[in-house]
Amino acid sequence: MAGPLCRATGGLRWLSRLLRPGGKLGPRPGLRRASEGAHINTVYRQFSPPPRFAVVIGEASSGLMWFWILWRFWHDPDEVLGHFPFPDPSLWTDEELGIPPDDE
Repeated sequence: MAGPLCRATGGLRWLSRLLRPGGKLGPRPGLRRASEGAHINTVYRQFSPPPRFAVVIGEASSGLMWFWILWRFWHDPDEVLGHFPFPDPSLWTDEELGIPPDDE
């Protein structure tokens, strides 16, 4: 269909040659296109190594996460430890702890 249309315009004769069977863009007989460009090295019972950019992105993002956690902990520890002073358990009496009195 593109061939007669291109011939009618006169200036696009090269397009009809490309789309014709056997042309550069047309189907080639005997050429298998089942896995064109998708070649993955397969391995059996083991993981394939991750791509380099995935390792770099993973390391950078985890480093940024730990930097943020430790930075926030250093500059605002009350978010984790609480806002109030810790009580001293040595000052509590037996009654406050619920221990019955010694009757001897």
